Amino acid sequence: MPFGLANAPAVFQRMMNRVVSPTRAEGATAYIDDVLIYGRDVEECLMRLENVLQLLEGANLTLNLAKCEFLMDKIDYLGYEISAAGVRPGNKKIRCVLDFPCPIDQHTVRQFLGLVGYFRKFIRNFAILANPLTKLLTKNARWTWTYEQEEAFKSLKDKLTDRPILAIYDPTSETELHTDACKLAVGGVLFQSSCSSHTLRLVAYYSRKTSPEEKHFHAYELEALAVVCSLKKFRVYLLGLKFKIISDCNALRSTFSKRDILPRVARWWLLIQEFQCTVEYRPGTRMTHVDALSRNPISDNENSEVLVHYPSVMTISNEDWLHTLQLGDTELCRIRNVLSSDVDVEVLKYIKDNYLIKDNKLYRYLDGDVKNIRWVVPKGARWQLCRMNHDDIGHFGVEKTLERIKKSYWFSKMSRFVKKYVNACIECAYAKKNNSTKEGYLYPIEKVEVPFHTLHIDHLGPFVKSKRGNTHLLVIVDGFTKFLFARPVRNTKTQNAIRALEDIFYTFRIPDRIISDRGTCFTSHTFKRFCLDKGIRHVLNAVACPRLNGQVERYNRTILNSLTAQNLNCEEKEWDNTIGRVQWGLNNTYQKTTGRTPAEIMFGIGINSEANPKFNIVCQETREINDLATIRKNVKDSIDTQQEKQKLRFNRGRRPAKVYAEGELVKITKIAFTNEGKSRKLLPSYIGPYRVISVLGNDRYRVAAIPGLTGTKNKRQTTVAADRMSPWVNVAALEVNESDTSNDDSNEDSSSDK
Repeated sequence: MPFGLANAPAVFQRMMNRVVSPTRAEGATAYIDDVLIYGRDVEECLMRLENVLQLLEGANLTLNLAKCEFLMDKIDYLGYEISAAGVRPGNKKIRCVLDFPCPIDQHTVRQFLGLVGYFRKFIRNFAILANPLTKLLTKNARWTWTYEQEEAFKSLKDKLTDRPILAIYDPTSETELHTDACKLAVGGVLFQSSCSSHTLRLVAYYSRKTSPEEKHFHAYELEALAVVCSLKKFRVYLLGLKFKIISDCNALRSTFSKRDILPRVARWWLLIQEFQCTVEYRPGTRMTHVDALSRNPISDNENSEVLVHYPSVMTISNEDWLHTLQLGDTELCRIRNVLSSDVDVEVLKYIKDNYLIKDNKLYRYLDGDVKNIRWVVPKGARWQLCRMNHDDIGHFGVEKTLERIKKSYWFSKMSRFVKKYVNACIECAYAKKNNSTKEGYLYPIEKVEVPFHTLHIDHLGPFVKSKRGNTHLLVIVDGFTKFLFARPVRNTKTQNAIRALEDIFYTFRIPDRIISDRGTCFTSHTFKRFCLDKGIRHVLNAVACPRLNGQVERYNRTILNSLTAQNLNCEEKEWDNTIGRVQWGLNNTYQKTTGRTPAEIMFGIGINSEANPKFNIVCQETREINDLATIRKNVKDSIDTQQEKQKLRFNRGRRPAKVYAEGELVKITKIAFTNEGKSRKLLPSYIGPYRVISVLGNDRYRVAAIPGLTGTKNKRQTTVAADRMSPWVNVAALEVNESDTSNDDSNEDSSSDK
């Protein structure tokens, strides 16, 4: 197990527990690399020692004989002196206390309390003695070192000088937990008595302050709190034993047997259920040992103290970390050996001209400049280095990440490696938008020279609910003639749409094709069955791609502007009364694409104006009667010409869409944001990954969620346009070419990938 890793002690301790387990080694215990073997006499100790040595030998573990001690009647173990009499503070720790200088500020006071606080379970009324010192640690307290603090400082030293003794915990002995509480604090003392002698021996003290909320508890609630806190403190000793809880509160005995108790006490009662204990009452005159602890507590915030008795955790800087990896890399060790040798071979000249050992660290010259040197990064540290300069500072792009790394480090194929790492970043894949040129060309829908061959349909709304109960408009546009039908509907349910469509079908004809978006009205099974029964081919747009149904989307914008203008001075709930005028106006207005009005293309003649009936007579006398077939042929030629122009305009400045194959993983632009009163600025830009299951043509793909992924909510298949798709994180980017050598030209690594 390498030292310095965060989990090294835990792994080592687990291994020692397996080797020196109670079932295999009786009378032995291990803490990290300290093994303690105990027994009643010399023969028992030697027998257990032989057993432990055999277990260590079987685990391929060795012992340092210079650090071993045998047949001792007392021993310093983890800061304590352990003997047959009990447990005392260790000599080394006591010497540290006696030699501790007089505190000069809050920091040194905190250090001293942390040191002596380690032994507070040995000192009776520790809180009373330490109170003058703990007052100096309160917030905004002025630093004053008076006679009171000096006496507390000396008293704590004197108490530990006598080296008080505590009984060694014995799970077979009778155990008692004495508790007491007041508004200031709660306290507890753990006692044990052997079967031969009924004299109680002290095992440990405990006390803590009450919080501002706990100060307002009822008396029996405070007593219950003292019991719960003491049980938590001594849980490792009491769990699984039968013991007594002694308290000076007579009401506490019946507190946990009441039928109706406070919810807070009920929760504490649940915590006590794991212990096998009984509660006994004892008058306060016989409970002074815990009463002093509860009325003169110390702070229980152990994190605020500097516990100098704990061993320091090994810390390592980035430079030391990188240095250790350099020493463990085979290739870099070979380079170090070449630089350290005096052999001057032409083949090794490249290494000596480009590398340098300085302070036992390996560097590389850049561009032949002896002043321009960089750390040589071993292969095992490249991923960690990129994470530190990309993930940990804001997920910047390739160029910024590369420039940061180049300031201090060098390794072979740096530009390629950094580019692969950034392209494989999952967070960047979800969050960053693609700012490159828009991709995907326009593919106009072919117009057949027959009215009602293709219908474009969509819902427009919602509007304010009208007096007739309508909230939406069902907009239907004939793809060839541009003839418009606008039907007010109560909602976007399928039955309302079918009812409006049937009215049109029975008046004119059933279309060959219907194009719509993916609203729930048009994706329902009822609508699919309706189209199937009528022999209609239903084409659904790709998700969030309105240009695929641009015919009706353009009409929606015009209808919305017209309705807004007409209802400015009218009752807003009368909007559905004016939709007929808007429909008539659009059907009898010149269309730039066709060169005629939709009514002329549909019927061969314009519809009479309702503005001035007299003017209709004049128009009929002068109106030129054209052949309907000729009109539609001219319209078809005009539509084809305009579609070609629109295609050229749309494709200008765009690039061809990326081609995806079946089975590829993609991410999709996120457009369905849930507005819960939160900002949308930091929401991810993409969702996914999805898998391409079929190629539909015209830059459209059928995609589906990947089974087993919990992050994908929509499990159904859907159609997505290529301009809303991007490749998922390239798994190949994670592969590092191990054949890369350090003989690459340094100019390549010093240049950025564009």
